[in-house]
This record gives sequence, C-alpha cells and structure tokens, in this order.
Amino acid sequence: MKSRLQSFCALHWNGILHSYSQIFFSQDKWYGAILLMVSLFDYRLGLGGLAAVLLTNLLAHLLGFSKEQIASGLYGFNAVFIGICLVYKFHVNAAFLVLFFFSVVLGFMLTIWLETLFSKHKIPILTLPFVLTLFVVDLSVDSFHNIQSILPFDRFTVVLAKQMKAPWYEVVHLFDGAKIPQMLYYYLKTVASIFFSDSILAGSIIVVALLFLSRIKSTVAFLGFVFAFVTSKMMGVDIQLLTQNLAGVNYLFWGMAIGCFFLIPNTYSYLLVIGLTPALFLINSGIESLIGSLGLSSYTLSFSLLSILLLFILGQRSKNRFFVFPYIQYYNPEKTVYKNVNYLQRFGQSVLFKFQLPFLGQWKVSQGYDGGITHLGAWGKALDFMITDEEGVTCFGNCAQKEDFYSFNKPVTAPADGYVYSISNISDDNEINQVDTRKNWGNTIILNHLNGLYSQLSHLKKDSFKVRIGDYVTKGTVLAACGNSGRSPEPHIHFQVQYSPEIGAAPCPYPIGYFFEKTPGKPILHIGEVPRENATVFNVPVSELLLHAFEAKPGRTLRASFDGKEYQWTIATDAYNKTYIHCPETKSAAYVENDGTLFYFTDFEGKKSSPLYLFYRSCFKLLLSNEKGIAVEDFIPLTKEHPPGTKWIQDFLAPFILFTRIRYQSELKETDNAHFPEKITFRTHTDTISFRIRTSRIKTSVTVSGNRIEIQSKKQTLCVDWA
Repeated sequence: MKSRLQSFCALHWNGILHSYSQIFFSQDKWYGAILLMVSLFDYRLGLGGLAAVLLTNLLAHLLGFSKEQIASGLYGFNAVFIGICLVYKFHVNAAFLVLFFFSVVLGFMLTIWLETLFSKHKIPILTLPFVLTLFVVDLSVDSFHNIQSILPFDRFTVVLAKQMKAPWYEVVHLFDGAKIPQMLYYYLKTVASIFFSDSILAGSIIVVALLFLSRIKSTVAFLGFVFAFVTSKMMGVDIQLLTQNLAGVNYLFWGMAIGCFFLIPNTYSYLLVIGLTPALFLINSGIESLIGSLGLSSYTLSFSLLSILLLFILGQRSKNRFFVFPYIQYYNPEKTVYKNVNYLQRFGQSVLFKFQLPFLGQWKVSQGYDGGITHLGAWGKALDFMITDEEGVTCFGNCAQKEDFYSFNKPVTAPADGYVYSISNISDDNEINQVDTRKNWGNTIILNHLNGLYSQLSHLKKDSFKVRIGDYVTKGTVLAACGNSGRSPEPHIHFQVQYSPEIGAAPCPYPIGYFFEKTPGKPILHIGEVPRENATVFNVPVSELLLHAFEAKPGRTLRASFDGKEYQWTIATDAYNKTYIHCPETKSAAYVENDGTLFYFTDFEGKKSSPLYLFYRSCFKLLLSNEKGIAVEDFIPLTKEHPPGTKWIQDFLAPFILFTRIRYQSELKETDNAHFPEKITFRTHTDTISFRIRTSRIKTSVTVSGNRIEIQSKKQTLCVDWA
C-alpha cells in the first residue's frame, strides 16, 4: 500500500513540475520548481495555477490516460495558464469554484481532442486549449451573475491590498523602481507577465534560471522579444501593451519554439525567428482588433497559429533543407545541436545497407566506375574484379586456357543478405580472348536485398550455382564460381547495384561498407567508399573473439566491476528498435551497434560518472578484426565533454560553429596469435581540440580475453564480463 502511495505521489509531483517546465519547452524538474515558486509570489494566482494542474492530472489519471504523458506535463501545462488566468480575471467565491472546475475540465478535453487531431499531421497543439477555453469563458461569463469580474479599480485597491498582506510582497517588488535600460526593463516585465506578474524580480529570476538551463533558449527568447520591441517602436505601438494579457509572451514562445525546439537551432532557424517576428506582430494586432469588440483577448493565440502553420508547411517538404526537424526531441537545444552535428559527421554519408566485396581473398579492380572499356554512359557505375599475382599478371603458364587464370572457378559470394531473385545459366564459358556479344552478361545471378535494392553478379561459370531462385542467402554465402561467360575475354566478376531486378538494368552508384586496400605497408581501411580502379582490395577479416565479445544481443546480461563496486548491465531495445546497454544503478544508457565489422556507440544518456560512460568512451568505435595497426577515428559528441571554462561560450555559438571537437582513435596493438587469438589489446585515446589546438588527451587500453573486457584509463580499471 505504501509503495502504491509513493508511486502515486511521485507521478503527480513529476507531473506538476514538468507542467511548469513545459511552458519553456523543457523537461527539467528544477526549472519547473523555480517557475512554480515564482508563480506563488502572488499566492492567489500561483495557487490557481497549481490547483488547475492537480485537477487536470488527477482527472487524466482517473480516466486511465497515459501515466508517462501525465508525468511529462503534456496535459498540465495548458492548465497552468487556465488556472492563473481565471484567478486573475475573477473574484473567488462559490460560483467561481464551479466555473473554475468546469473550465479546467474543458481545457483537458480540448487538450485530448486537439492532441489526437494534430498528431496525425505531426504538429503540436501548443497553447490552443488554454486560448479556446478562455474564449468560451470570456464569451459566456456575462450570463453568470454570481461571477464577479475583477475590474481595473478592484485590481488597484482590493486585490492589491490582499497582495500587500503577504510578508514577501516588499521583497518581490523591491526592484520595480530600479533604473535599467528600457528594453531590458520591458523584457523582464514581459517574462514576469507569463504568470500575470509585474515584478522585475520575478522576471529576473526566470531569465537567470533560463540562462542556466539553456544558453540557446535564452538567446532565441530574447531575440524574439527584441524584434517585437523594435517593431512596436517602428509602428508607434505602446510598448506597455507587450506586458498585458500575455501579448509579449507570444514573442518569447515564438523564439523558443521555432528558434531551437521544433527545429534544430542553426543560422537559418535564427533568421526565421527574426524574419517572421514582424509577421507575428501583424497577426497578433489583427486578431486583437478583430475580437476586441467582443471583449476577448487573443492571449497566446497568434504564436500558436503562426507556429502551427509554419511547422505544417515545413512538414510537407520532401527534404529537410535549411530548417531541420530533430529526429529525437531532447528538450535541450544544446544537446540537440551537439548530437545532430555529431550524427551528421559520423553517419551523414553512410548508407543503411552495407555491402561487402563479393569474393574471398584479394582481387584487383580491373575496371572501376566509368571505366574506359565497357563501363560507359548509363552503365558506368559497375565494378570488375580479377585475381592477379605480385607482378600484376592474371594467369600462370602460357595463359592459353581459362583454367590458367587465377580467377577462374573461384567462389563468388553474396555481397549482402537477400533473396535469390533470378538466375541465368544458359551461357557456355568462352575461350580466352573470345566474347559472346549476344549474351552480353553471360551467366548471372540477381539478389533482392529488399527496399528496392538489387545486386547483379555476372560472367559466372556455367552450372556452378550453389543456390536456387527463392533461396534466402546471408552475406558471404557462396553463390557460384567465377567464369568467363558472356562479354568476357578472360575470367572476372562483374558486380553492380541496381534499383530494378532486370538483368542488365542500369546500375546505381553505391559504396561498399568496409574493405581493405592493399599497400606496400599496412592495408588501408575504407568505410563507405567505392573501390578505385587498379586497387587490390579484400574484405575485412573479422575476429571471432571480438565478434562474440562485443555481440550486442538484446536480453544479454553484463557484469561490471568498477572502483570496488559491482554493477549489472542489460542489453535492451527502445521504441525505435535501437539497441542500448542499460545501467540501472546509475540510470544510464549507451546506444550501441555491432554490424559484424565494427562495434560502435551512437549515443549516451545518463551520468558521466557512470562506469558505463567509461565503457562508452573507451570502446566508442572498434574494428572487429585481427589486423594490427589499423587506426579507426571518430568524433564523440560534446554533450558530456567540454574543456573547462568553454562550455557556455560554445553553447552560445553552437548553432553557428563548433570550435571544440572530441576526436577518438582506436587501434589494435597486441594479440597473442595472429590467426586464432585468445587475447587482444586495443589502444584508444580521446583528444580534446579547441580552436584547432589539442588541449588534452586521455589514453585507454581495452583488453579482450574470452568474454571479459578490461579497460584501463589513468588509474581507473573497469572489468566487464559478458554472460
């Protein structure tokens, strides 16, 4: 019983704090607590907002709505405005309490309806439930004779007298007469007016807390206000109107919503805020003129309408150019920028489907893309492979017969998983320097890799096929043997990727996921590239020890030991089917991929002090191969890594430029056996680079032995055992 009560209290406490923090597009509970405290400076208004949130969340809980959405403040943040606004406009009596109750219920119903309606188009409802609820109240209240409106005279006599009885009144209004620049004065007043307050102190607390919460959010909120202030001056509008009935709040919310929340903050989102602020000013003025005669105020309607219109229009594009929607909403614009930039750096040019070379061993690219022999015009994006010796010769002996060529009868393998779509096995193998132009492609197999992607392998040996049409094959499965059929003067493999299943369809350019290029020294690793003509290439040989040790299979359990403490980690998948390692003790999660060639992390959420973060940073990207001396480089996002003293500066500049980078490098240094190792050691390091100058380096060793991974960094040791 006690546990259920604790769970109930925790749910609604989180729901209250998140309802307030959602006002500033945040999920930080400490910021929500500050906003709640500031709203209580005028305890009448503050209690009205708090009561409305509690009533809304209790109603949602009672009716069986999502607990996650209750806790997130989704239902409650409009209720904050409804509760405060009602108490601000009317005297509290028995009739008012009835009006209050049904107004909050109406706001909740509108939230559910609009959320369901708008979610189909992936656009937010913003403050529409609050505005529509107040429209209904304002239009109907004249019919309720027992509801007493607070007139301007009452506000400066009766209400003010009640406010002044509060012991903290003098403190709250201590700085109201301070001499500060006009723009700053009205900015603080406008911020305070979010809670229908005119206290400079209240506005200052919210602004300073917002600065600590997010530098980007502070910037775009101020940017929206500044251009509204300038527009008001130019148009000859009374500046004081910005502090009344949430008029100026429209521009604060506009700046945050478009500048850094619904769009990834960048130069273009900032310019969009600046460029459309005058339009928002016109919309707000027009709506006020239209409904003013009805005794209504538009509140935050203009911000909601323009934001929804803009987001709907941007959502109709075929490409996210200039104005980019965040893939995951972090409720933190700095984190959104850092993770988005890092993602584009790491995966912007990568492809979802990773092909490997369609053979075993080392082969030479005898003809590359747009080669001068047969890879011409629309059929130029194809590759030919053949085997050569150290002198570059393709055959031995007198080279008179096809059997004298190194490539002939060698296995041809599946470049990726897929289904055998078609097989052509009707061409005899040519004698050397003879070609069959009537059956240009010779014996061919087409693989269907789904999602509209096919691969073609041609000039295969007749009757060498090991699979049949309809078979499902995995990457590396032997399909047939290299032959000399079709337009082929000597044995070789023709390979191409295409978007249609016909034999001989025009190929499309498509990179190979991973491959090595042979050089006089150590081989060069290529990731997501097309092999160049005349290069000798081979697939990355994968270490079974590493492949198994870093197998990220959901349901697998890991036991970690760090600083004398034991941790138990589990591997799971989220709603996006992304695999992650979860540390329940530190409430941290590291998102991971193992594609059979690389083990790498894509994201981390949680505490930097967690041992899982040490695992994440040390094993950020590892090549699962026995090949020594191959450096693998990458960049770690800045969300957890900042040089001392530069964080705030970088946060302010993040939408425009990143002057700090965290460069990661890993390299296999030691192995006890080149072919069947039982122990492998990587050396990794992370370099912090600011203004192109390396300011620090952290070195780490990662030793893999059986199912154990031992990480040593500075004086720290982390042991991870994969069950």
